Amino acid sequence: MQEKNKHLHIITRLDKGGSTENVLLTCIGIQSERQTCSVLYGHTVNPAQGLIDKAQEKGVRFIYLPSLVRSINPVKDIIAFIRIFLFLRKEKPYIVHTHSSKAGILGRWAAFCYNLKIRNPRLVSDESERAKSEIRIKIVHSSHGHVFYGYYGRLKSRLFVLAERITAKFTDMIVALTEGEKEESLALSIGQPDKWVVIHSGISNISSEAGISPPRLAELRRKLGIPGDAVVVGTLARLDPVKGVKYFIESIPLIVSSLTLSLSHSLAFLIVGDGSERKNLEYMVDGLELNDEVIFTGWRNDTSELTSIMDIYVQPSLNEGMGKTIVAASLLGKPVVASRVQGIPDVVINGKTGILVPPEDPEKLASAILTLIKDKPLRKLMGEEGRKWVGGNVDGYPRFSVELMIKKLNHIYRNLLMS
Repeated sequence: MQEKNKHLHIITRLDKGGSTENVLLTCIGIQSERQTCSVLYGHTVNPAQGLIDKAQEKGVRFIYLPSLVRSINPVKDIIAFIRIFLFLRKEKPYIVHTHSSKAGILGRWAAFCYNLKIRNPRLVSDESERAKSEIRIKIVHSSHGHVFYGYYGRLKSRLFVLAERITAKFTDMIVALTEGEKEESLALSIGQPDKWVVIHSGISNISSEAGISPPRLAELRRKLGIPGDAVVVGTLARLDPVKGVKYFIESIPLIVSSLTLSLSHSLAFLIVGDGSERKNLEYMVDGLELNDEVIFTGWRNDTSELTSIMDIYVQPSLNEGMGKTIVAASLLGKPVVASRVQGIPDVVINGKTGILVPPEDPEKLASAILTLIKDKPLRKLMGEEGRKWVGGNVDGYPRFSVELMIKKLNHIYRNLLMS
């Protein structure tokens, strides 16, 4: 008899980032004597090793699938599909939860084909094997923010929409990070409203995000070469085009030229992260003669401390499922300037916890940042409102806590197990 507590999560890669954290924290949270978790993952460049180690200590299994890659590759994609299908036939998990676009398409189609097989007993010759295969896999998908704009050209984006429309028809439940993601997907006829549920991605230690002590803050500023009285405007992002960091850089000359000479010397712009666009962004900074104002830190393990030294947090994304870094910045009492795209309006209350601007618009971005640079009381007020709202309770848990995320996911899993 199949064990009804087997969960299989499929994700393209376990690189550092919001979707990986979501998967690993979920598995750590639900792994128990009654529920077992396995993670099938593909090519990974910058693994979230700390969380992977914690999950392994908890008993979570990890299965590496080299053919599961992020980019479209017909040969590798077919191999990955077959390997996933064979794994499902061997392990017979009761729930398959896929994450992100590529793993979401391949994993859900493999589960669908497995379910077709068990609905056709003639395809299973051995009677004992047939008995073990009677339970249909329940299929759950989390896209962690869609890829329908901001990532690819028009044709490729349309193909993704078409693939998601078809695949949603046999998906039992689709998890959106925000209402914005859900509504934009439904507007594109992806799934039915009753198949969608909104569950915010959980943030670890949400109640303990209190910043750093003044001496440590001063020391960190000194190490980065930031004057003690400087207003620090910063962002934390994977340096890929979709994060829109180039528009942040393009806004900096507009900000500096709009301020008096004395005040402009008390500004610092901090870019935390790394990625495919880093070299291009560094060339931009050099070409705009902003090397004295802009600091690139690369990937760091002290992201909470780096966010603590910022006076204004900026998220200029072209597309963003939710924005965990925005939530973390708000927890630290930072006012936010961000793009009005997909899920961001669900985590930034415009005019109260931050200022929302159109994407790809350095002028509007500069104007919003300038408003906060010039008005310290407004920065403080928005930061405090953000801290209160993000840290507010929902059903007895902080709004963006891991505990609330796991509670809601477990509710979905239990309902599917009973259906």
